[in-house]
Amino acid sequence: MNPIQTERLTLRNFTKDDWSDLREMILQYVASPYAKYDQQWPTSVDELKGVAEWFASGDRYLAVCLRPEATFVGFVCLNPAEGCPETTLDIGYIFNFGHHGKGYATEACRAAIDHAFTELGADRVVTGTAKENEPSCRLLARLGLRPMAESEGMYVLSRKDWERTR
Repeated sequence: MNPIQTERLTLRNFTKDDWSDLREMILQYVASPYAKYDQQWPTSVDELKGVAEWFASGDRYLAVCLRPEATFVGFVCLNPAEGCPETTLDIGYIFNFGHHGKGYATEACRAAIDHAFTELGADRVVTGTAKENEPSCRLLARLGLRPMAESEGMYVLSRKDWERTR
């Protein structure tokens, strides 16, 4: 995939050499109060080398790097949403805690959502987060995702709503 450029960031395919930056971020994340709402992440060097290699094998996981120095600050992923039509993508993200509060997650996720609708043909983007994860809930609101009435903790942005806000 061609990298996605924003004002301050580059979203690019992972490389297997991203494992060290990924490990630093994941170690922060698993020690945080937010990790309990997510899947269990591996933390060993070998496991995270494997994760980085798996992320690098496709276009679904994008490393988020500061421009122009290419400092790794997090990742965004777009995966087919489980139990949904093919045109529904599930967005996920984790950012290095040292880079929180600077708008990078908003900028990167907005670029990934635009990519989902313009390049990947998504009809909607969904994600889940616990209501206790207030920073993530605020991020989703900034991005235009709204809680799904029928599913607690799930958020959705339809193509129609995305187009209306562009």
